[in-house]
Amino acid sequence: MHGNMFRRAAIGLGLVGATAAASLVAAAPANAGPYCAAGYHCVFITSLGSAQHSYFNSDTNFTDDYFTNGSNVNDNVWSASNSSTGGYESHYYYDINYGGGLVFCVNPGHAVEYTQLTTDGIAGNHAGQRDEASSLRLRPTTPISCF
Repeated sequence: MHGNMFRRAAIGLGLVGATAAASLVAAAPANAGPYCAAGYHCVFITSLGSAQHSYFNSDTNFTDDYFTNGSNVNDNVWSASNSSTGGYESHYYYDINYGGGLVFCVNPGHAVEYTQLTTDGIAGNHAGQRDEASSLRLRPTTPISCF
């Protein structure tokens, strides 16, 4: 009799544990990039988690956007994270109004750290990827290879 009680208790605890784990997994957004709220596309002044600016929609001009530390976003993006809940890729461009060509893009649920971006150490000169982005276009899934 005691064996049955222990077995039932163990099974019950296993079910409770599995249910709790399932609800924790369900609570996390499927496409959440690190350090970026669900539904947003975030850029960072240095590494992921540093001073950031969050975008919910495309933005044609970063010159009037500021990181949480007060620095201007334009030509100062070092890292980026994509927490799109609609499956949109984050496409960053060299110039305002999506001009100058694509700097880099980030898939939903992913991020790019500054160590993964090329740089020549000079901001805004269209050479490399770090310190170059001036606009963001949200795009549905494309054949372009993104981070």
